[in-house]
Amino acid sequence: MKEKISEHRIYYYDTDKMGVVYHSNYLKWMEAARTDFFRDRLPYSTLEEMGVMLPVKTLNIEYFNPVKYDELIKTKIKLLEFSKIKIKFLYEIYNESFTQLKARAETVNVFTDVDGNLKRLSDEVRDIFGDYISSSSK
Repeated sequence: MKEKISEHRIYYYDTDKMGVVYHSNYLKWMEAARTDFFRDRLPYSTLEEMGVMLPVKTLNIEYFNPVKYDELIKTKIKLLEFSKIKIKFLYEIYNESFTQLKARAETVNVFTDVDGNLKRLSDEVRDIFGDYISSSSK
């Protein structure tokens, strides 16, 4: 599977009194990585114009090492599964040099209409991600 890497500098507002990043901020970095992933092929804004939303259905995250003030972190995102109704991602958050894993997570996002009803993607839309999708995901 292909992957994409996003970077984020940790600012004071990301941290608690101890200078450690508050756990919910990891979700923001994952969202930014997903947005960057889609931007290369089919931006979220284009999906929304097509009437397609992409809410998170499930999230599983494990924290290994704390992220602290002023660190530069890198979020690696990999596409694990892509069907007509859902997409599954793996995220690995590292320090700047990729020598320390900070957290690992997976999300399953589903395709819905604007009212939250499941919506199947067309083959044409899925084909935009052709080289990102393994034959087992089709």
